[in-house]
Amino acid sequence: MNKLYYRILNKIKINIFIIQTYFEIRYFVLKNKNRVFLLMTPWYENLGDQAIALGEYKILKKLYPNKKIIEVPDKVYSSYLNKIFGLGIKKQDILFVQGGGNFGSLYLELENLRRNIVKTYNKNLIVIMPVSIFFHNNVQGRSELKKSQDIYNTHSNLIIISRDEKSFSLANEYFFKAKNILLPDAATSLKESICDNNICRQGIQFFLRDDKEKIISNKLITDIEQYIIKNNINYSITDTVIEPTVIKKNKRKIMVFERLRLAQKAQLVITDRYHGLIFSIVTNTPVIVFKSFDSKISSGIKWFLDLNNVHYIENIDLKRVYFLIDMYCKKNQILFINKQNYCEYIVESLNRILRGKINDEK
Repeated sequence: MNKLYYRILNKIKINIFIIQTYFEIRYFVLKNKNRVFLLMTPWYENLGDQAIALGEYKILKKLYPNKKIIEVPDKVYSSYLNKIFGLGIKKQDILFVQGGGNFGSLYLELENLRRNIVKTYNKNLIVIMPVSIFFHNNVQGRSELKKSQDIYNTHSNLIIISRDEKSFSLANEYFFKAKNILLPDAATSLKESICDNNICRQGIQFFLRDDKEKIISNKLITDIEQYIIKNNINYSITDTVIEPTVIKKNKRKIMVFERLRLAQKAQLVITDRYHGLIFSIVTNTPVIVFKSFDSKISSGIKWFLDLNNVHYIENIDLKRVYFLIDMYCKKNQILFINKQNYCEYIVESLNRILRGKINDEK
């Protein structure tokens, strides 16, 4: 009875949030002619995707310092209010679409939203922010790929940004009518926002997934835990996805930075999450990262292989894991400084491409 009550209460709350946010958006659209849109931002509990939205906002503020950035959350875009009344978007508006790991057949609800945006706003310049692309190699996956191809390849002004080489290759093969480019995940733009190299680090922070993309075994984690306990090393296990809740824009930074600080306080991060890796990069924390269900880690890690505190383990090798634990947790604190400014790199790359697109239209 209690569970049903809280489900109904949560549903009512979400609908109230949707109504409030929809009218806020319409007000901003009415008041701001000099604007850009960021569509499909998350309200859901994946803090990796929330970090992407923070990074995208930072990138857009640098790209368009004098424009109003109007954010449209996924639940507001899919609402009946939008379906009936629209958002007031004009054909001259530039639309940016949330990036992440949900492009393809793995998360169809979000892929369908993305398709709808591209199909509905077929006259607008649309930029899909850095994504990983994955379609299952089965009948349903091939069918969904064909649906996405039919929509994306009929848009004359679409830019798809891939965040890893495998996705970039798939985009060039299947979405050949789009302008395809390769750039790092937008959450890397947060690097300059948190770094404090004077922090005292202790122990190991795990960021481990527990969903349909999990492929590492519980036994592997148990073996690593036993080694850590045996060597009297402090550790904590959590995820970059939290309990189901609604994370609105005003709470996003607080909740993302809580997770970033967990990484920042550790001597070592161990993860099978792409944003466990990114959170480590952002905070200059040594990281052991295991492969994922798709290519987002195996291909996406190539952005960071020049960093000597990033250790990718594709084939399980416990001796190497134990060696790295000893290296980072049994000796004096090792200081790492990554001087790469990912935000500036993304902004400069996008600036060149967008200028080219706008000049072509003239």
